[in-house]
Amino acid sequence: MENSDARAEVLWKKFYIVTTEMYRFIKKNDTDMFINLLTQRLELQKQLEQLNNKTYHKTEAGRALIRQINPLNVKIRALAQSWLISHRNLNNKVHSYEAMTYSGNFFNKKM
Repeated sequence: MENSDARAEVLWKKFYIVTTEMYRFIKKNDTDMFINLLTQRLELQKQLEQLNNKTYHKTEAGRALIRQINPLNVKIRALAQSWLISHRNLNNKVHSYEAMTYSGNFFNKKM
């Protein structure tokens, strides 16, 4: 079990570092790097699930690390939602101008 706890500790620390970097890059609107880091974090999550360690996160060190990760996740989610909403609105504006262009061309052809 000791070896499993050591491996879990390493993976959780990497998970925290990647989460911190995700937050840093989404604040900068660097979505390419953010998505790259998200992919890395998903891989770490798979490794943690495969490790199937149920004791590390119950230790004081594990709980402290999770207490640091949770607020970052909330901030990341809020920034990601904001980014998605703003890009959806931008996309809608672009498509509304396209519709106006097509209808204008359509009316010109009839005249």
